[in-house]
Amino acid sequence: MNIIQLTEFAIPHLEKTKGNIVNVSSIVSQKTNQAFPFYNISKAALDHFARNYACLLATKGIRVNNLNPGATNTAFLSRHGITEEMKEKMSKNFSIPLGRWGTSEDMAEFLVFMASEKASYMTGQMINVDGGILIDSPSFKLD
Repeated sequence: MNIIQLTEFAIPHLEKTKGNIVNVSSIVSQKTNQAFPFYNISKAALDHFARNYACLLATKGIRVNNLNPGATNTAFLSRHGITEEMKEKMSKNFSIPLGRWGTSEDMAEFLVFMASEKASYMTGQMINVDGGILIDSPSFKLD
């Protein structure tokens, strides 16, 4: 079952319960990557899905948002064959302004907030929780 089928299946229940949808995408939806282009493309599609379904479902009172994590310490990397040594090399290719990788707990806090009534006026949004990766850019030296 794909995300569209699952969402369509859930709509009647979400209408009755005043529920909402929070998908987990990634900050890579906003970047290019020669090593994993299709992963990035799929996450960009999930972001566009959230925007479009938020528009379609707003009149039914159903909110749709995405959590877009940055570098997060989970089993995701090891499950995909990324060793600790490879992870260290990857970390050298980007900078995290807050100086650390995120944790599952960091992401869970945002998921709970996004699904709660405290976020009742938020729909069609991609919330980046990335320690500042997307705002970091190399400085140009003007010598």
